[in-house]
Amino acid sequence: MKAYRRYLSFIWVAIGVALCILSLFKVLDDFWLSFGIVVAAVGFLQIIKNYKYYSNQEYREQKDIEYNDERNKYISMKAWAWSGYIVVLALGVAVIGARILGQPQLSEFAACTICFIIVVYWISYYILRRKY
Repeated sequence: MKAYRRYLSFIWVAIGVALCILSLFKVLDDFWLSFGIVVAAVGFLQIIKNYKYYSNQEYREQKDIEYNDERNKYISMKAWAWSGYIVVLALGVAVIGARILGQPQLSEFAACTICFIIVVYWISYYILRRKY
């Protein structure tokens, strides 16, 4: 695990607390209060995870094996691929469903999102094809 992640967790907590304070003093709207709480909670959970990683030798060895294991890397990449396919299919259904329900702006947003994902995939594919 990278050492900078330890410090990044504290930064997440600080950002979350700052957003909460600014929202409570009405500098920001109420959305940022809940967003700040979530960001601070994620940072706090990362602090706990990092503490466990650096204080427990057995846990650290187990996590290092898990992070560096080729099988886990393959499964992780496969999960990303499946989630990408499912998101594109769900957005395709959303394009059609939004049009049927008379929501053309939502339909266009979903269609543009599909196009964006396809463009990112296409660019990534050609970059990775050259690299490997």
